[in-house]
Amino acid sequence: MTCEEELIRRYFDAFNRHDLEGVVACFHDEAVLVGPNGKRLVGIAEVRRSYETEFALFPDAHCELRVCTGNGGAGVAESYFTGTRHERRIEAIGAEVIEIVDGKIKEIRDYHQPVPAKAA
Repeated sequence: MTCEEELIRRYFDAFNRHDLEGVVACFHDEAVLVGPNGKRLVGIAEVRRSYETEFALFPDAHCELRVCTGNGGAGVAESYFTGTRHERRIEAIGAEVIEIVDGKIKEIRDYHQPVPAKAA
């Protein structure tokens, strides 16, 4: 396993434990998060606030890591997100393209899209 893959797995493990400090520790001080809608959050304080909010909104948030590959300062992860908000189950599938600098996540570009609800 490459050091990039180890970092990605460590990030997902911390996320799934809702370990805010563990998640933040995976990020570079000048981190950038780019959401599926193109919104950019810049800096470690914004990263912290984003994950703190996500954990509060989705107390059962979980990302199943389905594919993980990385090398040369970059990585890609495909994951399946599940979580409940206001008694509504949310599911999304997509990929994160990850740039890594100095052994930390410098940027994540998130391409998750909602999974359509199944017909009853």
